Amino acid sequence: MKLIYVTNGRIPTEKAYGLQTVSMCQAFVGAGAPVTLVIPRRKNSIAESLFDYYGVEKNFGVSYIPIIDAIGWGRRFGFWVTRLSYAVALLFSLKLRKQPDTVIFTRDLIAAVLLKLRGHRVFYDMHGFPYKFLWFWKKACQMMEGMVCTNQWKIEQCKKIFKIHESKLCLARNGFTNDQASSQTLSTARREVALPPDKEVVVYAGHLQDWKGVDVLAKAAQKLSNILFVFVGGTADEITRFKARNLPLSKNVVMKGQRPHQEIPTYLQAADVVVLPNSARSENFRFAVYSQYDTSPLKLFEYMASRRPIVASALPSIKEILNESNAVLVEPDNPNALVDGIRKVLSNPDLKAKLETRAWQDVQQYSWANRAFSILDFIESQKV
Repeated sequence: MKLIYVTNGRIPTEKAYGLQTVSMCQAFVGAGAPVTLVIPRRKNSIAESLFDYYGVEKNFGVSYIPIIDAIGWGRRFGFWVTRLSYAVALLFSLKLRKQPDTVIFTRDLIAAVLLKLRGHRVFYDMHGFPYKFLWFWKKACQMMEGMVCTNQWKIEQCKKIFKIHESKLCLARNGFTNDQASSQTLSTARREVALPPDKEVVVYAGHLQDWKGVDVLAKAAQKLSNILFVFVGGTADEITRFKARNLPLSKNVVMKGQRPHQEIPTYLQAADVVVLPNSARSENFRFAVYSQYDTSPLKLFEYMASRRPIVASALPSIKEILNESNAVLVEPDNPNALVDGIRKVLSNPDLKAKLETRAWQDVQQYSWANRAFSILDFIESQKV
């Protein structure tokens, strides 16, 4: 079987979908399925190749589709012009001629529908359940050969709302790359990322939107002035907005900004505690729902692989993976609860060691390699 992985995203990108896409391409090849990644030719401030940017082996092909890159034409208008021009370009691309034993795998539903109408076998990888135009989504998803969902909540929504039979659905959670699971000592990691060796350190890795709970973490930092809080990630615009929401920032908060993904394991290894403070609230209702039920955060699996204790919000999406044996779960949107969770770990070495060991054991099933094997088995099961 050959896979054509179709995505409308800008790759490489500082956003998580790029890492997930590239990791899956690598994993599919490792599982025995040759892959060609088909992406739009877009303007990109990242000059490195995707292989250099993500630090991955060049073991899959990449094809670029010329499009109208209209992102600078206005947020919504430019987005749709770019997306639709990519979908139309796919229809006329000679690179996507129907071939025997070739399957389309995609995160882009419009591309999925158009390629399905062209006669391809198409499998849709759903990373966010829709909240509007459900009539379109229902018809489109029912057209697919099969659907892959990143958590059980989306599986249940697809069965209930889209009336898709369970046999056409595959649960395949996000994951981590085994060789990115660093085993550095805390002192070595601290030296590499220039963090003080003599302070307790809490690390958050990821973007800085409100639904990720970073504002709650900033409030918690104010109550723990003797602990260093390190925020790794966030674009320049996100950092500006985050600071505007949280000024004055505590002196014990360090903003590292966007870092190459290869550095993230070292930052996690430099922590005494890693935090996943996702919020049940957002200025955008869609993201409040997404955080509570829909998300399958890449950082969650990387946290588990870091062998560092996790303090996380007790949201349904997070509790699909974490529990009281592998993390300390706290009430979301409550800085005091987050403070208590951090103190609980730091004051109890036995608990810390227990959480680290159990999370490391539990994350083994969530490697990208295992996800690729599960999806390929599912694709094979859908043959007529």
